[in-house]
Amino acid sequence: MRNKKILFIGSSSFTGYHFVKTIIKKTNFEIYCTFTKSFNNYKSIRKKRILDIYKNNKVKSFFKVKFGDKKFLKILSQNKFEIICFHHALTKNYNNDEKFNLNKSLNKNLFNIEKVFKFINHNSIIIVSNTIFQKINKKYKPLNKYGLSKTITYEKIKELCKEKKIKLKSIFISNPWGIFEEKKLNYNMIKNWLLNKKVTISYPNYIRDNIYIDKLSNEYIKIIKSKNNKSEYYPSGYCSSNEAYINSLKYEFEKFFKIKAQVHFKYDNFHNQPIVRINAKSYKKNVKIKENLKLYFNYYKKIIKKIN
Repeated sequence: MRNKKILFIGSSSFTGYHFVKTIIKKTNFEIYCTFTKSFNNYKSIRKKRILDIYKNNKVKSFFKVKFGDKKFLKILSQNKFEIICFHHALTKNYNNDEKFNLNKSLNKNLFNIEKVFKFINHNSIIIVSNTIFQKINKKYKPLNKYGLSKTITYEKIKELCKEKKIKLKSIFISNPWGIFEEKKLNYNMIKNWLLNKKVTISYPNYIRDNIYIDKLSNEYIKIIKSKNNKSEYYPSGYCSSNEAYINSLKYEFEKFFKIKAQVHFKYDNFHNQPIVRINAKSYKKNVKIKENLKLYFNYYKKIIKKIN
C-alpha cells in the first residue's frame, strides 16, 4: 500500500516551512514541495528553511516550478495527491498599497488556474491558506490591496472547487511568530533588546491576534486530519493590544536573559488601520505567554552573536 501524498505550495515562507516540518513530524504523508527558484537563488532565511526541508527523506523537492506552469501541471498529472495545500501568494510589499502590485499578484496566485483544476483528483482535498488581511465574511473588509488580492484568489478557488465538487478547507492566519520568522515586530524588538537599545512601538493600541507558530502548525495538522465538513478555520493566539502582547514578551525576555528591556509606546499616532483585527471573538486586557520560549530565545541568541 502506497503512502498518501500531499502537495505543498509555498513552503519557503515562515508559516509554510513550519507547516511542512509539522506534517513531516506528525503524519505519514509523502510530501511534495515546489519552489519557484533554483536552490542557489534563495538567500538568507529562506535558504535556511528550504535546506532544512530539502534534506528530509520524506520530502520530494521540485525547484524552478511556478504555480500553474508546465512543470507544475506535470507534477499534478503524474501523481495522485490526497491533499493539495495552496499556501502560495505574492506578498512583496504586502503592507504598502503604493508599492504592492495587485494585478501581478492575481496573475501569479491564479496562473492557469482552470488548467490546474483539470489535473486535480475529485477525491482530493484542497487547503487554502488565507490571511487576517482579507475579507472575512461580514466581520472584516479587505485591509489593503494585498488583502484584496487574497480575497479574489480565495473566491476564485472556492468557485472552482464548487464547480468541480472538490472538498475545500481554509485556514485564516493572523500574526504568527516563532523561530525562522521574518524581520518584523518580534525580530526588531528582541534584536534591539539584546543590543541594549530602546524599542519604540508606533501603534500600541492596535488589538491584534499573535499566535505562536507551534500552536498554529498544530492547528494546521488538525485540519489535515479532520474528517468533518467544516470548511473555514480561525486559529487564535494572544488576543490583546500590541502593548499588552509586547509587555508579556518583554517579561519572558527579561526572565530568560536577565537583561532589562527598554520599550517606549507612542500613543499619539494616527491609526490608519482598524483598531481591532483578530480571529477570536474577544480580546483580553492582559495576556501571559504560556509557551516555553527557551528554543525561541536561544535562536535569537545565535543570531545576535553573528551580528556582533
